[in-house]
Amino acid sequence: MATMAQIDRPEIRFHDEISSGWEALHQSRTFKARTAAMFDLLGKMDLAGQHWLDAGCGTGTLSRVLAARGCDVTGVDASSEMIAAARGGSADDTPAGRLAFQQIPTIASLPFADRSFDGVLCASVLEYVPDVAQCLAQIHRVLRPGGLLLVSIPNRGSLLRQSYKLAHAASSRLSARPLFRYLAFSKFDASPAAMQGLLRQHGLTMLRTSFAGSPLPPALDRRPALGTLINILARRDD
Repeated sequence: MATMAQIDRPEIRFHDEISSGWEALHQSRTFKARTAAMFDLLGKMDLAGQHWLDAGCGTGTLSRVLAARGCDVTGVDASSEMIAAARGGSADDTPAGRLAFQQIPTIASLPFADRSFDGVLCASVLEYVPDVAQCLAQIHRVLRPGGLLLVSIPNRGSLLRQSYKLAHAASSRLSARPLFRYLAFSKFDASPAAMQGLLRQHGLTMLRTSFAGSPLPPALDRRPALGTLINILARRDD
């Protein structure tokens, strides 16, 4: 069981703090567009009867999107407030028993047996973890051979993300609550090529990518130079 010492980290306290507004944020046009772009990578793939892990599930918004496609979903997160909100919000149109939520200290040490899941969703989570490689190793371990990873990470090449970083740095010198506060904790970003290599090192093959995440219209948001997120569909091959 996680102790307070294990989970009392600044990035987790930040997500505890913003948990009450997380569901409302996901109802915004920008977040709906980024969710659509991510799940478009799955196409019309039949997930019925599968078991997926939502690694870093937050309030369970995307867990419910997955479950609506017919699979069982286990959501895990280090934020106690996010998990509380996820459990409180699971009684919607999702069939009973299809969702389960659990607080864990970190996705760098998943409390599941090898080859437990048909798929893993990891949306905008790796940017906050201290050891991305260890998290990918754990994701590979719990995936079944042929299992899928649907992941989003910050796009290093996004001109918008670069401008956000500059604005955050400048406002941090002037205010205790700077612009784009999440950038105090969002450290990891990558290019598609760099991510492809990192995934390959951990036994995962990149299948498809897309770009999203900005408040721009979709035609601009999905351009590599603008979209603040890279969405990736990958597969465990061994």
